[in-house]
Amino acid sequence: MRKTILIGSLLIAISGYAQVIHTPVEILQLLTNSKVKYKIQKLDKTIECKDYSKNLNYHDCYRVTNDSTIETFKYTINDDALPSFDKAEEYFKTNLDSALSYYHSALIMQPSLYMVMTYIGQVCEKKGNLSVAMEWYKTAINKNYIDYMAHWFLADAYESMGDLDKALDEIVIAQILNRNNSNIKKSMTRILKKAKRSTEDWYFTPQIELSKDSDNTVNLAMNEKWFGYGMAKALWDYEPGYRESMGVSEGYLSSIECKECLASQYISLKNAKAKTKKDPQLQILQKAVDKKFLDQYIIYELFLPQNPFIANQLSEKTILSIKNYILEVRNK
Repeated sequence: MRKTILIGSLLIAISGYAQVIHTPVEILQLLTNSKVKYKIQKLDKTIECKDYSKNLNYHDCYRVTNDSTIETFKYTINDDALPSFDKAEEYFKTNLDSALSYYHSALIMQPSLYMVMTYIGQVCEKKGNLSVAMEWYKTAINKNYIDYMAHWFLADAYESMGDLDKALDEIVIAQILNRNNSNIKKSMTRILKKAKRSTEDWYFTPQIELSKDSDNTVNLAMNEKWFGYGMAKALWDYEPGYRESMGVSEGYLSSIECKECLASQYISLKNAKAKTKKDPQLQILQKAVDKKFLDQYIIYELFLPQNPFIANQLSEKTILSIKNYILEVRNK
């Protein structure tokens, strides 16, 4: 009965995929019956986190959204606006008044340069006009929601005013839009600390190691707490035809793969009554599933570190739901 309750609650969290998600028992049976020999052993080392610091988004994109599509484009400065823009950039560090004048000129010449709105806000803030700067940041966000710099600077402005709730909202959105940016992380940590929230930061790093020998043997070494994830991942990576049977092409990291691996991990942890306080990624996984934030966990913890540009294609609704995951579960 207990297992039925666990699996049932999990299927609600992964609605739309429940019909194809396999349980840990089914996964183990598939591995056991396979022509491939899966050799399971204890992992005798710690798998270190990958360095994602160079996986960054840059302040050079805007997007156009309509009822059914989201399209992202790189800014192209036209010939009329370019001279003013270059002059503004030149004066930014030496003459704020001149920089402001030229940024305004560039924006008049090309109103679709929404990034310039953020730069105008920066100049206004440097000149001490915080309220004016904030209006420019808000305008930039309204025109181009994925402008992570505008969200970031607006967060810092709210922080300086003592409005930590709004500061948290904006800095978390900035972090989602540029997951690995170290400077945004510093601002986020500072604001979280002021708001008396958890500042613990981590990247999803499964404690498993998979390899295949020439004799058709797959070696699966894993920490005992990662048994559920390791079994499912071995199936996805090495079982002939399995990935295709789940409707996923070779070479793609899919949400269904992540859901099945994490579902197996979640159920295994629950059934084993494993203590996860020393492993925040597992502790947060359990809380995320229980609070119906599994999709958000997958996007923020698995997809965005590896491919931060995915954030540019997320709807505003999805970004806000990830923000809720971070503030209600990850950095509560």
